[in-house]
Amino acid sequence: MKLSAGSKRFHFNIRHIILIFVVTFLFLAVSSYVNTLSKNNLFSRTTDIYRKSSIENLADLTATSLELLLEQVIINPDQYSEKKQNIIHGFDMILSQQTLRENIKEICVLIYHNGAVFAIDNGNELYSYFVENELPHDFKQQLHQPAIKIFRSVEDKIQSEEDIYSFTDEDHLFHIIVPMMLDGEYSGALYMRIGVDYRSLIKEISIGYSNISIIFTALIMLGLLSMFYLSSYMVKERDTALRHLFEEQQAQLKQNIELQKEQHFARRIYHTHHKAEKIMGYIKNDLRNLEPDNLKEGVSKISKFAGFIQRIIYDMKSYNPPINTIRNPAFHSDINSIIEFIVKNLYGRPEQFGNLEKITTSLDKALPVVHINEYVIWEIIEPLIYNSIDHNPDGKVTINIQTKYDQEQNISTVTIDDDGVGIGQTMLDKNKDGVQNIFLEHTSNKSLSENSGYGCYIAYQICKHRCAWELAAMNNANGGARFMLTIRHVEGTPYAE
Repeated sequence: MKLSAGSKRFHFNIRHIILIFVVTFLFLAVSSYVNTLSKNNLFSRTTDIYRKSSIENLADLTATSLELLLEQVIINPDQYSEKKQNIIHGFDMILSQQTLRENIKEICVLIYHNGAVFAIDNGNELYSYFVENELPHDFKQQLHQPAIKIFRSVEDKIQSEEDIYSFTDEDHLFHIIVPMMLDGEYSGALYMRIGVDYRSLIKEISIGYSNISIIFTALIMLGLLSMFYLSSYMVKERDTALRHLFEEQQAQLKQNIELQKEQHFARRIYHTHHKAEKIMGYIKNDLRNLEPDNLKEGVSKISKFAGFIQRIIYDMKSYNPPINTIRNPAFHSDINSIIEFIVKNLYGRPEQFGNLEKITTSLDKALPVVHINEYVIWEIIEPLIYNSIDHNPDGKVTINIQTKYDQEQNISTVTIDDDGVGIGQTMLDKNKDGVQNIFLEHTSNKSLSENSGYGCYIAYQICKHRCAWELAAMNNANGGARFMLTIRHVEGTPYAE
């Protein structure tokens, strides 16, 4: 049970078993291949050594024995004529090694006579040829035909080099041809075919190699298991550390997000607070100027200003106010009326804007009302007008505001044009999210301060993400800047009717 619990702790599963099996199988395959090559190389080298050190010496000794005996008989034929049977018996003893030794498969003397090759495998025929000049009988020639064929293929080489020729065939049989020199002259050759039983040797070598393979396989499996144990332990420790790090990073990220929200919320409050201060100044001024003949108009205007102040205070409560306070079928806001109020009561005060020449309007009466809180629309349009004034401080600027309704496409547009210096190209470029730089947070053509660059940003955020409208900035062909607000009236939505 402890072993099972330990294996679970280190995540030992079927994938690891398959991996160990595959690695072991590959090692066995490679080991078997290497062992086969090694054995073949060993057998080849052993065969060469055995052929040169033993087989060729045996054939050379046999040929030398025949040469010595034949030279004695040929030099003194009369002296040995009475001992013919003894000499033939001696030849038979030398040529009978095939019978005495199991590994000697064939032995014969090859002679070359009048363009023909004859094979002699007994003492009687050998004596008859070399002493009595009688050719051997033909009935045994077919038996030694393979030996004759080999001899013919290498006869010139043997005769010219007078050296032993040997090779091993596919059946691991040794073929040896030893030239015979009688009285210093080439007189034929001794051929021997010898077979060696490698089975016991191969079996012992294979057993040795198999034992080595098993030992190395066991060592490799032990090494793999040890590596797996260590790597699993290290991975477990790493995962634990990464989990703790991830948790710390997650907590830090949440803290940073909350901090950024608070900072953004504080900057937005500062921006709206600045507007509220101006509106309060307008309210005080309008209260001082109240007269019986303008009482109704003044109260209406002050009421509108108070409503805007109320909206500002409401926005200070939450970073994301409820959507029904922005879009609601209960709202029936007339964009034309809102524009007229802003132009007349906010920007109709020459003492507040010294560089504003005038603001003209061209409003389409067919423009539909929208189901958006009028003070939200105010928060969109007013910063855009103020941007045109604020970014042209060196000269008088004229602003024209135009609304238009396309009944065929069911689209309303609000354009704010000025005849100022226009907007720099870098501010009109889009970022990777497709948002123009002028609508990014804390971005401005003016020298940046801590709270600059929020008017257009807030207008874009409200327009895009709360009202589902489109807002774009561009330069006019004849100079000056343009802000275009596009409202797509879709039936069944609370945005417009």
